[in-house]
Amino acid sequence: MAVLLGLTLLTVVVLEFAFAMRLEASAGRAFKQNRFAAHLAEAAVQQALLEIASGATVVAADAKGRLTFYRTTPGSTLVEPLPALDREGVPLGAGTISYRISDEEARLDLNLASPERLRKLLESLGVDRQARDVVVDSLEDWKDADELHRANGAESDDYYLRLPVPYRARNGRLQDVAELRQIRGITPALYDGTAEKPGLAGLTTVHGRSTININTASAPVLAALGLPDAAIADIVQSRGRAPYTEVPPRFAGTGLGAGSSTFRIEAEGRAAEGRPIRIVTVVQRRAPQPSRGPADTLNALGLAVLAWRTGETR
Repeated sequence: MAVLLGLTLLTVVVLEFAFAMRLEASAGRAFKQNRFAAHLAEAAVQQALLEIASGATVVAADAKGRLTFYRTTPGSTLVEPLPALDREGVPLGAGTISYRISDEEARLDLNLASPERLRKLLESLGVDRQARDVVVDSLEDWKDADELHRANGAESDDYYLRLPVPYRARNGRLQDVAELRQIRGITPALYDGTAEKPGLAGLTTVHGRSTININTASAPVLAALGLPDAAIADIVQSRGRAPYTEVPPRFAGTGLGAGSSTFRIEAEGRAAEGRPIRIVTVVQRRAPQPSRGPADTLNALGLAVLAWRTGETR
């Protein structure tokens, strides 16, 4: 009996040890694949930066909606697209990289846009008047420095601190578009969009300029500038034939520009196993600065990182 009991205990210990080893090996393999996917995503960002650093002055979307960089012909209004790089499923080592570049200046800047422009943007998305007033006033209350709420707005004491999970209004400029989800009146459908309508997440930014790129702005953003439907249709049709190299005189003073210096990169690294890793970053072109070492390469290229977010994709 003692021998049998000893063998039983020894068997349990061996099985537990084997299970622990398999668990550790699995965790180590998952960690390795995760880190490899993260490095692949960073490589995708680097390739996207290579395109952005080309110095092309004209940026527009092609027929498939892919952001394209153009060079201008000296002494002419003709533009020529730069050679395109593969952006989808590019093999790299034992994995693949993918990335998408979009124009941040095709979006309405939440910190710079007037309440009227935001109201027009919401109207173009089919938001009713009462809901528009709540969103616009609440956004202005979120940004201002005081705790006095507007007629349809919200501040910390009268709204946010009374929620099941309380928090305070920022009372300052938005740091990220994702903050919209904390503001009164912003529903998940309004933020994320639906199959029929885009959401505020893709139409707004906090890294834009006072002008909107005429070559890349969507119809709702153009409507936010106060342009009538006929003018929007004319812009979309004209830029489909050839990108604008300058804003036509008839659109002067509307808030449109013909160039862009700020871009969003959505990069993904996919290893053979495990979940892909995704990086979303916003970069801006600036005047090149002398390089002070290997870590200062972006300054030497005239690029600055304004935002960086990393996470797994579902």
